[in-house]
Amino acid sequence: MPLETSLIAAAPRRRLLLLAPALLLMGARATASQTWRITVLLEEFRPFSMRGADGQPEGFAVEISRELLGRAGVEAVYEFDSWPRVMQRAREHPNILVPAIVRLPERESQFRWIGQISQRRGMLYRLRSRPDVKLQEVADAKRYLTGVIKDDVSERELLALGLQPGEHLDTSGDYTVLLRKFFAGRVQLVAFNSLLMSAIVESYGYSAQDLEPALAFSSSRPSMALSLRSDEALARRLRQVWEQMRSDGSAAAIANRHSMPLP
Repeated sequence: MPLETSLIAAAPRRRLLLLAPALLLMGARATASQTWRITVLLEEFRPFSMRGADGQPEGFAVEISRELLGRAGVEAVYEFDSWPRVMQRAREHPNILVPAIVRLPERESQFRWIGQISQRRGMLYRLRSRPDVKLQEVADAKRYLTGVIKDDVSERELLALGLQPGEHLDTSGDYTVLLRKFFAGRVQLVAFNSLLMSAIVESYGYSAQDLEPALAFSSSRPSMALSLRSDEALARRLRQVWEQMRSDGSAAAIANRHSMPLP
């Protein structure tokens, strides 16, 4: 092949080789500058999430998620909804973060899990005025009606332990209805995370002193989770930032401010 022809044929290849580093750099910059926008779904559930005096979201899970998303460069809007609606929206839509959801075996494949933020101990409570409601084991609860929140972890755990909806379990959409039934005597037991019972009951205008533990039935892991339809790259980024927060002590500092146990 004549030298001139060889040089002409090689020229496009040289141009591609020269352009390759620039193209890689452009790709890296595009990835670094990628902006994710998500919705953080909350329920009224002290001390994890509630509305402050100004109507804005506050609480342990709110502060944890704000720190996490701020560090990760993720734009977010916060919305309150009922727990059944939170679960439904998280199953149906991408880019949904649920900052406080118990990690159960049945939920394992339904979310992109970010990290565990606390600990939970499931407890059945009775009214202090009802010492006749006696439990030695979970099977004894079948003699009574237990109030639970629809789709809450307590409902899922008690179903797995053999209690049946309608026969042993009475479901409510929120704590207002649940506690009204309990204090009116329409259900004899109520299921709570023992770490949060007092805060929840007091926030709805009742006295936690009127309740007493009847039986512990579970322990589990409150966690942050991203909806399954979300980008796995976003989930990886949030997991990285969460580990940084655990390593530098900022996660522990937030937990301490809210008197929450950090695993």
